[in-house]
Amino acid sequence: MSNVYTRNRKKTPFDVLANAEKLQDLVTLYVMNERYVPKKWRFMIGQDLIKKIDELNDNIIAANSIYAMNEQDLASRKAYAQKAIANGYQLQRKLSRLIRCVPSATAASLEEITSLLSQEIDDLKGWRKNDKIRALSLIHISEPTRQEAIS
Repeated sequence: MSNVYTRNRKKTPFDVLANAEKLQDLVTLYVMNERYVPKKWRFMIGQDLIKKIDELNDNIIAANSIYAMNEQDLASRKAYAQKAIANGYQLQRKLSRLIRCVPSATAASLEEITSLLSQEIDDLKGWRKNDKIRALSLIHISEPTRQEAIS
């Protein structure tokens, strides 16, 4: 349990994943809603949006699954994070196309998705920038397991 109030906590990599999953749900529900994206547009534009948000999530999961203990692991982790950022920008471009091509899809109706996507891209950039090699400290390595209680 953390001693820091929830409102004072900083974003963690898990927040990035949780937001990506929420974004995935929002995009899928939006595309499958007949009111916003009629059936004739789903095949051309809708499926592409869903594939791109799925790809973004897959890259975040892949990056988060790598425990970077050396430079090679860190480079792989950052490469997946960079792919997720690129997916975010590609998704923004595809949403713009949706607004331009489909009369019923408006910027106002996509406001929640676009603001969450912008925040997700910013969070991914911060995550990639602050990512470091994880190593056990010397205390964990050199300190033997204590058998007797400390009084």
